[in-house]
Amino acid sequence: MNILYIGSAGALSSVPFHVLCEMDMTPVAVGVHQPVEFKKKIIALESDSLALVANQRDIPVVDLSAPIVQILEQCEVMEVDTILMSCYSKRLPQRLIELVGGDCFNMHPSLLPGFRGPEPIFWQMKLAAETGVSWHRVTAEFDAGDFVAQSSVLFDEGDSYDEICQTLANKGAELMLSMISQIEEGSVQGTPQSEQLASYYPYPSAEDFELDTRWTAEHAFNFMSATQKFAEVYRCETDGYCFYLKQALDYDNNRYLEACEIKGDRVYIPFKEGVLKAIYTDKMHG
Repeated sequence: MNILYIGSAGALSSVPFHVLCEMDMTPVAVGVHQPVEFKKKIIALESDSLALVANQRDIPVVDLSAPIVQILEQCEVMEVDTILMSCYSKRLPQRLIELVGGDCFNMHPSLLPGFRGPEPIFWQMKLAAETGVSWHRVTAEFDAGDFVAQSSVLFDEGDSYDEICQTLANKGAELMLSMISQIEEGSVQGTPQSEQLASYYPYPSAEDFELDTRWTAEHAFNFMSATQKFAEVYRCETDGYCFYLKQALDYDNNRYLEACEIKGDRVYIPFKEGVLKAIYTDKMHG
């Protein structure tokens, strides 16, 4: 199997790639969008940049922003017959998908058909939904191809965004190895996604970081912990005030408060169930 592995930076791209290399399935090439070069050497600001790691392993890097004819020529020379991708935000040219006879698969960090879109982790944590990872065939429509492997994934309480990505990537890599065996045997089966059950969410805006006291305090704590990396302020309206929260510190599901309590820069906010402890930066009359 001659794999073209496509991605960017971060655990969702790097973990499956490293697993392939460790299992003697090293891709014949890596595909990225506009790799940064200096004096004909690939450089990157991120230490886990897929292009940089590939370059360090002497794996050819295909610039997917190049003309499609050039991309196809490179892939044909390397006899690419399978494409695996994760955390790549661009649409693949149809001719590239056709080059591998449709054996082009993407890892998506949700249980498809739910939570299609560019930032599914944020929305799963925002809505306290069931979390997981899927591998699906790549089609002209983003995240809509038949899924061929899927698994629910549980996170530890208060996990950060990076910790969640790592957990999802580990499970995704595990599913990938099983999927590859099926591809090699010609037995990979796809399950069509239900459009009736499908949901799509865009990249979050500042307004999407608002907390709702009808949630449980545990829900609010996990959401804030998981999305801290976005560096946005969390708005929470309660007791006639709007609190601007910076960081979740803890929660207590067994505690009850009639109203908010403030101690220095700490605020204790009652939710439907339990109390959230957080650092706040400002409050205004609602």
